[in-house]
Amino acid sequence: MSLTGLPNILTGIQSRTSWQQRCQYLLIVEKWSDIVGESVAKQTCPIGLYQKSLQVAVSSPVWSQALTFERIRILAKVNALLGEVNSLAIADIHFSTAKWATQQKTIKESKVVPEDHPSYLPAIADPSPQSKVKTNPKNGKLEIEQRITKSEINQAPETASDAFQRWQSVMKQRTHQMPQCPSCDRPALTGEITRWQMCRVCAIENLFK
Repeated sequence: MSLTGLPNILTGIQSRTSWQQRCQYLLIVEKWSDIVGESVAKQTCPIGLYQKSLQVAVSSPVWSQALTFERIRILAKVNALLGEVNSLAIADIHFSTAKWATQQKTIKESKVVPEDHPSYLPAIADPSPQSKVKTNPKNGKLEIEQRITKSEINQAPETASDAFQRWQSVMKQRTHQMPQCPSCDRPALTGEITRWQMCRVCAIENLFK
């Protein structure tokens, strides 16, 4: 049994009609706002390419009717965009409200919002004042707690010691900004408490045994 080289396999895949149509569709999605304009793009969304017909979901019947009258002009711009990228010309465009709600729900669910993740760590706020007198709980003595500003964080440290001191100051400031875990009173991320009502350490001990 002879082995087929990877370039030959890729050439075979790229020559398939389904592959070419997929490439066409992705290019149309990427350039859709350029084709129809920003205002129209907000009310429409290409959802597929089937048998040389571009399927477009629209937000309302009014938009569907209006764009149907503009179908030939939009079709010409689509095929002009594709040019020589693919050999399959788009023959028609079909506008429908049937899948608009489903498409919008899919888009919303696919968006990743960093703030929603339990491990999200917000940026530290600029301290005011830049130093604070506090009592050391171990020996009861007063100590000056040095704080670092945002501008200082962006400056490159001169030595390894400076880098460590800056990291230590940042971690202390972040700790002061964090809420306390209701279970153990240790500083915890807001996302952890929102999701599990406790910090991740307590969640591991109590919820994920």
